[in-house]
Amino acid sequence: MIFKLKQWCEGIIIAIVICIIIEILIPDTKNKKYVKVIIGIYIMFVSLSPILEILNCDINFDKNFINNTVPTSSNIYNEKMKDVYVLGIKDKIKNDIEELGYNVANVEITVDSNYEKIDSINLKISGRKDETITEIEKISIGESKIENQKFDDIILFLKTNYLVEEEQIVINK
Repeated sequence: MIFKLKQWCEGIIIAIVICIIIEILIPDTKNKKYVKVIIGIYIMFVSLSPILEILNCDINFDKNFINNTVPTSSNIYNEKMKDVYVLGIKDKIKNDIEELGYNVANVEITVDSNYEKIDSINLKISGRKDETITEIEKISIGESKIENQKFDDIILFLKTNYLVEEEQIVINK
């Protein structure tokens, strides 16, 4: 507080000294009265600057209201772009697996909060494309899970192209 008061007093003293020097240097002409008005406004502004700073700090709508309550359009845009990014990855994985010769019923992925790394991939395979005979499924109680050894080509493909560990890949039928 004392430091601010000291700065304010120094500012007023410097402003007065500068104004006196300017007043001495200007010759006595018709324009001297306009220069004196401008000098007076400058000294008044320097004198009132602490009050203007206090008023400016109290009325800061951006800091107090907008950032806490209203989402900005850029945040909404970023969220939509992230959703589009995840959908693009799902479609790419589905197309890649179908190119390997499998019918893909569903692809679910989870990504980290920064959308930089795929945390898990959950595939639902409905069979191979080249199968003409439909195999009767064995009925079991609980979740029907296909052994991952049958889908080594899919697992290898996902590990190399999407940098996902084998434990993060779940393949269901």
